[in-house]
Formats: sequence, C-alpha cells, structure tokens
Amino acid sequence: MTEEDIDRVAPDRNAIRSQFEATRTAFHGLLESLSADDWKGKSGNEGWTVGQLMWHIAWGAGYFPQGVEACRKGKAPNPPTWLMNPANLLVTRLGSRGATPTSVAEKYDRAHAAILECLDGVGDDEWQLGVKAFGRYTTIEGTFERFSEHYLEHETEIRQGLGR
Repeated sequence: MTEEDIDRVAPDRNAIRSQFEATRTAFHGLLESLSADDWKGKSGNEGWTVGQLMWHIAWGAGYFPQGVEACRKGKAPNPPTWLMNPANLLVTRLGSRGATPTSVAEKYDRAHAAILECLDGVGDDEWQLGVKAFGRYTTIEGTFERFSEHYLEHETEIRQGLGR
C-alpha cells in the first residue's frame, strides 16, 4: 500500500475520538437524567427495562475492541440470528441484575477507555481490514463507527419508553 492509499483510507482519528467523547457525554447525560422509577420502567425495546438497556449499552461497548481484533485476524463469531437474539436478551437480563446507575457508569467508562486505547493502536494500513461477524461484514473503520451507532439505537428506545 502506498502512502497515498493510506491517506485515502485512514480516517481522522481526532474526529473519531470526538465522536466517542460526544457519545460518552450523551450516555452520561441520559443516565443522570433517569429517576429510580425511570430505571425500572419499560423501554421502547420490548422485554427490556430502561436499566437493563443502559446496562446493555455499557456491556456492549466493552466488546468493540474485540471487534477490531477480529477484523485484524479475519475471524469472528458468526452465530445465527435466531440464536444470537435470545442469547443477547438472556445475557442482558442476567447481567443487569443488581446493576445501578453508578455501576453502569463505571462499566461504560472502562469500555470507553478501552476503545480509545484500541483506536490509538490501529495502524494506518489496518482501517479496511474486515470480517463477517454476527451476520454482517464490517471493517475496523466500520467497527469504530458502530460504537456510537449502537448507543444512538438504544438511546432512541430508552427515550421512547420514557415518552421523551
């Protein structure tokens, strides 16, 4: 790969970092806006409470560095959706037991720090490495894009449940 190719495919790390920071700010803002009743209330995602969904966002954020590594290796888990969706529901329901806004904030912040460290470790020639994972093809660049998209997807469901 030539230097010109690298310049063309390497995204702006500062822009990605800014997006991650904006997502972190939004996550904490939403988390801090929740009352105890909100936390226990239904979200717009059928079967999950607002608290469970907040836990899911924080827990899921921790897997993005693994997604980057899977892209590097060209090998990733690819279970069928009919198996993955119920497993995701079960993991969230069990994992979120006893979760509090404080514990969820800490979990998210650990994941946020890990994804920033991962971002710093991506070589300019690695951005387009990719793999089919969980039913869809993604690259390292796409994995970083998905980080904020995942939050926004579930933020919408939480706000729907809260009527906001």
